[in-house]
Amino acid sequence: MRPVPRFGEPPWGGAFAWVTTKARPTARRGAQTSNASWSAPELLWPTVGHAEGETRLNAFDNALVAAGIGHWNLVKVTSIAPPGALVIDEPLAIEAGTLVPAVLAAVSSEKAGESICSCIGIGLSTNGPGMIMEHSGAGTAPQMEEIVGKMIREAMGRRGLRTDEIAVRSVTHTVERAGSCVAAVVLWWR
Repeated sequence: MRPVPRFGEPPWGGAFAWVTTKARPTARRGAQTSNASWSAPELLWPTVGHAEGETRLNAFDNALVAAGIGHWNLVKVTSIAPPGALVIDEPLAIEAGTLVPAVLAAVSSEKAGESICSCIGIGLSTNGPGMIMEHSGAGTAPQMEEIVGKMIREAMGRRGLRTDEIAVRSVTHTVERAGSCVAAVVLWWR
């Protein structure tokens, strides 16, 4: 019997362990597949960070740390915000090394003086799921925020969803040696 998960853990207990699995035979002798069930995340935490580093990779890692997500193993997911998910402002208390689903935008550069930006946006709807969109590159926060807002409205319109609210976070960085910006929405459970 599986123990009841603590607050703030995936509902299946631990880092992406399965809730229930029903082994079933496949065409190959002795081979089995799993029928696993997942639940939709209930929390959306938008965060941003920027940093310098000795290399582009170090700058990216330092930006993840600055955003408060550098101690998790991020699993990049696509852009659906589950219906009824709550957007929160406070960082999540998740154990280091945990596999954590996130929508992530990142840009790194070694071009001294270049202004780079990462932006993430969440479009919410009262009549269904929402959308999470991201964009990053050379440019300013207003430029990136306009692009992300358009992407959200188009994606929601394509799905027949009304856009009731859009929350956008962006971060800019002027590169000195090797710089990076990240913007992310972490999807988690209560």
